[in-house]
Amino acid sequence: MFIHRFLTKKAILLIFTLTLFAVVAACGGSDPAVKQVEVIKEVPVEKIVIKEVIKEVPVEKIVKQNVIKEVPVEKQVILEVPVEVIKEVPVEKIVEVQIAPPVKDKREIVFGGLNWDSALVQNGVARYIVEHGYGYPTSQIEGPTLPLFQGLRKGDVDITMEIWLPNQDAAWNEAVKAGEVIPVGKSLEDNWQSSFLVPGYLQDANPELDSIEDLKTDKFNSLFEQDGGKAVLLGCIAGWGCRTMQDGSPDTGVGQIVGMGLEDHVVLRDPGTSGALAAAIEGAFAKEEPILFYYWGPTALAHKLDMRDLEQPDPSKCADNSPVHGCAFPAAEIMIAMNTELVADAPELITFFNNWDWSAGNQLAAEGWYGENKTALKDAGQSSEEIYSATGIWYLKNNDAWKHWVPVDVWAKVKTALAKED
Repeated sequence: MFIHRFLTKKAILLIFTLTLFAVVAACGGSDPAVKQVEVIKEVPVEKIVIKEVIKEVPVEKIVKQNVIKEVPVEKQVILEVPVEVIKEVPVEKIVEVQIAPPVKDKREIVFGGLNWDSALVQNGVARYIVEHGYGYPTSQIEGPTLPLFQGLRKGDVDITMEIWLPNQDAAWNEAVKAGEVIPVGKSLEDNWQSSFLVPGYLQDANPELDSIEDLKTDKFNSLFEQDGGKAVLLGCIAGWGCRTMQDGSPDTGVGQIVGMGLEDHVVLRDPGTSGALAAAIEGAFAKEEPILFYYWGPTALAHKLDMRDLEQPDPSKCADNSPVHGCAFPAAEIMIAMNTELVADAPELITFFNNWDWSAGNQLAAEGWYGENKTALKDAGQSSEEIYSATGIWYLKNNDAWKHWVPVDVWAKVKTALAKED
């Protein structure tokens, strides 16, 4: 009985235990709290996380997530620009823009407007070529020799088409030595000048009047207009280089009148302008009146009238062959002069002026047209500068010599411009 009760209690306890294990097994097989504590103790949390991330998330995904989170929105926009756009930009265009030199405007070139026809006619021709062939704007300053030469030395004038030597020897040599001016060509060939010219008709009537020594005698001196008992010499204009040759200066020499011993027999009169000088000569010739005068060639007036030169001491008898010491004028060397600053600004013009060839034929043709048309052009309201410009255009249209002075492309540009002229 006792055994039965003991066995019954053990059976009940066993059944209870088995039932409890069954319930536990059904709920997970173990106590979760106990198991979690054991995991946390045995394995660090970060290891678990790392293992799970590595296993469950691909490496590239992590990278992309990090980039998206760390890169600002504007960088995302840049990343979205198609690669082909960059590829389509031509490399040569980028290089061209980077190395293209800045465009340099061609500056104005100022010509010396010497106040006599041959110089102004040459200006008309040269300025047209420089403007339309080489692309430089031009202007001119009109005036007498000496002030304009000082302007050339200072850079107020860039080009002077006629520097008469030896008339300006002293100033010229000084300016060249100082590096202010350079010769770039020769101008007005076949030239001459004289201070003591008489009309052919006067010498024909007085064959013995053939030397400046005859001006020292009353017989021939009295033929001319008198001023204070002296024959009037219609001479060079104040401001011209030849004027210094005639009356001298403390810096250069005594001059022709004193050097030739004529100071008691001849008085120098300034005609004022080249036009007034020419008008006085033409007026005397028209009336066949006696006149003693200075002039030069090649000029239309000298070509037209019979001018005769009185004999004078040869230049070789004077120091430096200079008339300022009392001799005749030698054949002049007439230079085209450039201010040295223009050498850097317009170097291509040096070759042009080196090729310049203004012969007597060129001058007489151009000045002849000018003489025949200046009155009508003036009456039409054109200025002196415009009339000389028109003379230059006429010359370029009607003569071909100038095409040898310039390159082919310059010649073509000038011809195109001339075709548009009325």
